[in-house]
Formats: sequence, structure tokens, C-alpha cells
Amino acid sequence: MTIPYAPESLPAVSVEGLRPQKKARLLNRIASTAGELFHAHGYGAVTMEQIAACAEVSKRTLYKYFPAKEAVLAHLLETELARDLANLRFRSDLDAPFRSTVLALLAESAAWCERHPDYLLPYIRYKFASFEPRATMAGKGEDDGDMVQAWTMLIAAGQDRGELDATRPAPQLAIYFHYLYFGALMRWITDRRLNLMQEFEAVVRLFVEGAGAVDP
Repeated sequence: MTIPYAPESLPAVSVEGLRPQKKARLLNRIASTAGELFHAHGYGAVTMEQIAACAEVSKRTLYKYFPAKEAVLAHLLETELARDLANLRFRSDLDAPFRSTVLALLAESAAWCERHPDYLLPYIRYKFASFEPRATMAGKGEDDGDMVQAWTMLIAAGQDRGELDATRPAPQLAIYFHYLYFGALMRWITDRRLNLMQEFEAVVRLFVEGAGAVDP
């Protein structure tokens, strides 16, 4: 089936002055529509014009919030991650050990990645290409996503319990852990003979042993 091309005359959806909730719903609708197209036709075959047409927004609106197809993909993946985290109810499990809780999250991540391997390389490329050190240092980066927030929360809980070294800020350790996570993903992408969950387990072991609380 051919995906309809976005006509130039398609009326723009006005996003100026939208309340945050309405803006979030618009972005999620665009990303959800893109996800349906990716699933039906393959990520590489879908264009931004097709996403705009199917989401019933103008190309101007689409590019205002998503400068590239990879940005739409990143929003889609991180929205799905947030939903997975909510389903796991990880916030209510903060009393559980860091290792077991983070491994449960990574098991969900591994299962999802194995179902959608074609999304991972463009996603990772985009995340590294769009990294903005100044925004990150100022705490204003919009690209951190729910994942780093999840790591931060779990690490802080582990520090409070004395499992992890509390001499370094939890957000700093979360960034370290996040890029270990990306490293495991990149190894698996380049060598699909590897077991992704085993790669994640190695990351957790490396992190916990490196960031573990030191006995006085």
C-alpha cells in the first residue's frame, strides 16, 4: 500500500500558545502515527512528508517540533519507555535492591530491542548527534528522556540504602550508567550473535562494582 504524500495545501495545526498538555498530546499523536507507519512499511521507507500527512499536520508544524525523522523516532521510543516504566510500577519498588530492579527494567528493554532492531541504530546516532553539553550541564536538556530520570531515581534510592557510593551525585552516576547502557546496545547492534540481556547484565555488574559503596 502506498502511503499518501502530504499535500502542500494541508492546513497547519496552530501550536503557538498551546498549553503543555495539549502540546504533549500533539507530539504523542505525531509520534504514534509515525510508529504505525514504521511498523507497516519499515522505518527506512517512511518520509517526514508521509508522517505529516497521516498525522494531519502541516510539514511546518512537524518540522517545528521534530527537525528530523530520527527525532520523531526518539520521541516514540522514549514515550514507550515511559509507558513500560509505569507498567512495571518501578516507583513503588524503590525499596528493592538496585541490581534486581534495574535488571528488571533492562529485561523489558532487551525484549523491546529484540523486537525492533531496525530502530536502534538511527535512534542511537540521533541521540549522540543531538547531544548538547551546555543544555545538559544547565539541566535544561530536552533530550534526556525518561530513561536517565529512571536511572537517577533508582541510583538515589540505592545510595540512600547504602548500596551505592553516595559521594557522587545520583544524576552524574545516572549519566555514566546511561552510556554504559548505550555501549551494550552498540555492541549488540554490531554483533547480533551476542545475547543482549547478557550484555546488560555485564553493564550492571560493572557499574555496581565500580559505584558500590566502599566499606570504611
